[in-house]
Amino acid sequence: MKKVLYAIAMLSAVAVAFTACKKDGGDQKEEENKIVKRLAMCGDEWDKYAFTYGEDGKLTNINRNEGERTWDFTWNGKTATVKYVKEGEEQSPLSITLGDNGFISTFTDTWGDVRNLSYDKDGYLIKVDKSGDVKCNAVWEAGDLVKWSRFSDGAEQFKIQTFLADENVAGIFPDATDKAGIDRWMFEVGMCGKPSKHLLDQAAWDGSESVATHEYEKDADGFVTKVTKYYDGEVDQVYEYQWEVINK
Repeated sequence: MKKVLYAIAMLSAVAVAFTACKKDGGDQKEEENKIVKRLAMCGDEWDKYAFTYGEDGKLTNINRNEGERTWDFTWNGKTATVKYVKEGEEQSPLSITLGDNGFISTFTDTWGDVRNLSYDKDGYLIKVDKSGDVKCNAVWEAGDLVKWSRFSDGAEQFKIQTFLADENVAGIFPDATDKAGIDRWMFEVGMCGKPSKHLLDQAAWDGSESVATHEYEKDADGFVTKVTKYYDGEVDQVYEYQWEVINK
């Protein structure tokens, strides 16, 4: 059980094992040096989220904008009750239940709405439903999220995505927003399945002429520190990441 819960903190963006492999004569050799980092902060100019972890690596606290909002996690097996405080006032708690794969299977928000998350055998998110009503479908190819959907007036609309050749070393989720009411921080800390293997390049709603493109800054270890998103050539968002090394 401890291993399953620890995986949440160690998988994807929470703690990414940067293990590069080299091909030499058809053989792959794992490099002796590995850099393990976990997400310490992420956000844009309006909202920044800081993350705190327990000794076992599990997420214990999220602090948005230096206390404007906080989430405190109390774990009991695979379920976490999350105390949510907004602008000094305690709100109804959130509840998170993990599946056998270590990712969120059920999420109950502060309004009591229940969302169920479904994954394929490899751990990629493929569907989100709200009390049985499908809110999002996701399609993956070779480990990259090539399209995902939303529903408007009963009609399903897909966002089509293309990727760079750059490996997504840090396991970030620049393609994680707007998925059926799931907060982006849940994706960024690795709670909602595996990230795309490569960095997102372009994204556009099917039939739309408006295209989002992404540029990245990275640290010396290949971990993304900044994503700049452009819409039709104009800056739309600058999203930043900070990492802490945990295998010193």
